Amino acid sequence: EIQVKLSNSNSQCQGRLEVHQQSQWFSVCSQSWGWSYDHQVDAAGMAERLCRQLHCGKASGLAVLIFNSAGSKVLCRGRPGSFSNCTSQGASLCRPLSLICLEPPTVAPPPTSPPPITIPEPTAPPRLQLVAGPEGLSCAGMVEFYHGSLGGTISDEDQDLTQGLGDRICGDLQCGSFLKRLPEATLEAHREHNALPLQWKIQNASCAHLEQCFQKIHSREVGPALGLICSGFQPKVQSRLVGGRDICEGTVEVRQGGQWAALCDSFPDKNPARWEEVCQEQQCGSVDTYRELDAGEKASQGLICLQEKLSQCHELQEKKPRCKRVFVTCRNLPPAGLGAGTVASIILALLLLAMLLVVCGPPAYKKVVKKFRQKKQRQWIGPTGMNQNMSFHRNHTATIRSQVENPTASHVDNEYSQPPRNSHILAYPALEGALHRSSAQPDNSSDSDYDLHGAQRL
Repeated sequence: EIQVKLSNSNSQCQGRLEVHQQSQWFSVCSQSWGWSYDHQVDAAGMAERLCRQLHCGKASGLAVLIFNSAGSKVLCRGRPGSFSNCTSQGASLCRPLSLICLEPPTVAPPPTSPPPITIPEPTAPPRLQLVAGPEGLSCAGMVEFYHGSLGGTISDEDQDLTQGLGDRICGDLQCGSFLKRLPEATLEAHREHNALPLQWKIQNASCAHLEQCFQKIHSREVGPALGLICSGFQPKVQSRLVGGRDICEGTVEVRQGGQWAALCDSFPDKNPARWEEVCQEQQCGSVDTYRELDAGEKASQGLICLQEKLSQCHELQEKKPRCKRVFVTCRNLPPAGLGAGTVASIILALLLLAMLLVVCGPPAYKKVVKKFRQKKQRQWIGPTGMNQNMSFHRNHTATIRSQVENPTASHVDNEYSQPPRNSHILAYPALEGALHRSSAQPDNSSDSDYDLHGAQRL
């Protein structure tokens, strides 16, 4: 028996019809067995036989894919559904044929004993799936809807898709909000890599439940599929500021394809949110000023973003002639550093200060030490052993005894060590009075301050 299978699908019972010949698989051309749009040869019977051969359920129908497959194709002749007479001649430009079968019913073996009471497992809920394209962007691609055992793409009609439904699709896919439809050129590459013969159409854009949003299409041809881009696409466009005093000032550049290039914008005043976003990406706060620079040479080139913000551009277009660059200054620009002249002045002032300390430091230190010692010599004298509640201070009016009268003293350490000449007043009159009154009753006052005979000298 010739091997037959259905490919390009998550299910073995629906997809592109392929036959195994000469040790490889060939897509079956839609013009096989004389089958066409106007003349259909027992399509229902042929589909039923193929579904049984594939061990699937009942046939849902045949369909013709609207795009050409990149693989090899064969054109089969003879009895409808027969693959004994197939050739690749004249089949290179034909469209492939697809087959849709229901999933085979599961037949349980007859029970040998009463089955245990179990809770039936719930069926899988309807779900959406996003097929990423060749660019490798996440949250950007062709949308597929699966309900039960059937899955397929969603028909793209401009009047059917609304912003609310697009936001719901992106939200269910955990990709943020809806930005825009995927370009048609990108969708062609999606269909070539993964194409399901079944398709759904938008039934209710404001549906409450996901299964109420879409309805299966009964058609022989699969139309254009819905592809969209959500706000959570990755990777994002990277930006930087160059040519300024800091990373928070300069000309805007963007990164694409592993290289940095200038961002061109002929009307920067129309997109203030774009420059605000650039400053925030550099962690430089909000934008302060932005201005357009001259294009300069005619050979200048760069990249252009057609959206309002860079975060909404999933791809950048190249612009060669007269690229007008934008110079942006952010608010968190750090102050300019100290100039060379200021630094030199600070160093010279420090050197002069060091020289003054070296020259004038020792004399000043000696003068301070000398003044401290003189102050210490004029300190108070405490109470004597004879009368502990009395305090005395030195009399500065006493004169020093001359060296003639006291030739044995080489020098005078204390100006109060001897009484003055021709004077009956001692250097410590208070002590003299204390000696005369040693037998008297001690004074009970603890804060008395005596200066005996001081009045006569003063």
